[in-house]
Amino acid sequence: MRLLPFDDPRAVRILSVVPEAARHSSVHAADARGLTSATEAFRLILTRLRGGEVLLATGLYRVYPWVARNRSIVGRFVPDLPRPPIA
Repeated sequence: MRLLPFDDPRAVRILSVVPEAARHSSVHAADARGLTSATEAFRLILTRLRGGEVLLATGLYRVYPWVARNRSIVGRFVPDLPRPPIA
């Protein structure tokens, strides 16, 4: 799994099917099957994380719509970290 900033050329190519105005309004994830967004993307991300199966079993991915609607509140609890290097 690799995190890409929206302006990375690979992300631009992957997200070309998403209207530019909508790209920042949701989380997106891509795998061999294609691109998913919002709750399905969050579910896909959880499948790739260690312990993600437990989180999926609890239905945690279903909270994504609430998180998306409350980004300004949730963002207060997420530390600003340096952008990870992209290989």
